[in-house]
Amino acid sequence: MQGPLVSVLVSTYNHEGYIEECLRSILSQKVSFEYEVLVGEDCSPDGTAEVLRRIRPEFPENFQFILREKNLGAVRNGEDLYARARGKYLVDLEGDDFFLYEGKLQAQVDYLESHPECSATYTHCVVVGEDSVPNGERYPDCPSETYDFRDCFYSRLPGQSGTLMCRREQYVDARSTFMEMRKFDFYPGDRRNAFLFLCMGAVHVFCEPWSAYRHVKRKGSTSYSSTVTFDDAYARNEIGYGRTLVAYAERYASEEALRCAKMTYYRLLLKWGADRRSSARLRDALREVMREPSGRLGFLLAPLKWYTVLALRKLRGVPVDL
Repeated sequence: MQGPLVSVLVSTYNHEGYIEECLRSILSQKVSFEYEVLVGEDCSPDGTAEVLRRIRPEFPENFQFILREKNLGAVRNGEDLYARARGKYLVDLEGDDFFLYEGKLQAQVDYLESHPECSATYTHCVVVGEDSVPNGERYPDCPSETYDFRDCFYSRLPGQSGTLMCRREQYVDARSTFMEMRKFDFYPGDRRNAFLFLCMGAVHVFCEPWSAYRHVKRKGSTSYSSTVTFDDAYARNEIGYGRTLVAYAERYASEEALRCAKMTYYRLLLKWGADRRSSARLRDALREVMREPSGRLGFLLAPLKWYTVLALRKLRGVPVDL
């Protein structure tokens, strides 16, 4: 029996005021293919589950509402949805974000179907507040239709995670391999994914605001980026992430990917080697760079290049983070 062409995964926790808008934006999509929507409600202490119970009769059978009896945590909740997905293509949406354009999924499917060399597509997004109205912030979207390794090194993302559509099996396999090789505890998945998609093929960006990303700083909500403590543990984590990039690229990717990985790794290693909050030592970092058989000057200059480009973006009023 043929399964759905697209799997839309919706992780939700403490999204009582947002989840209905999210799901109705998916339901409003005009498509010529079958798709499934897997909603994982992670035992929220607010009324998210009650909202889902109320609206469930209004949604078709391809919407599966999974109401957890015990809290799994964001990672396990998401992993369970990944394990259930059957579609050729994958979309991963947080329960407080929503689509703005009813043709979004169709356009992304059409592009991936006609461009087999493309591993993923993203779109631009609008940043909204609690009231679903643009809050004046700008997401640092990729301004070009083609995302590349230069963008990746300079910490530009192809788009916000909720705008993504990718080839499910290809992505899941690469993600699993990368995480098995990891030398770090945690690092933002959107940055890992951007690198992996480039290793797998081309990455296309639709430069239209087809999604809304909700940025609300509210205690207990999962709709804002958590603050981090910049200490030795954070430094070791970043350096370990860089090492994993290099190890993955050496085994599975191109020379271009390997150079991007090494530039990223040495940027992080030299940065933290010069930072007193880190146990990394600059002399050790310099020795490691000098052992490289080629490209040593570029690796030594990686931090300077990175800071210069991001500073120039800020001077031009281009957002570099959110």
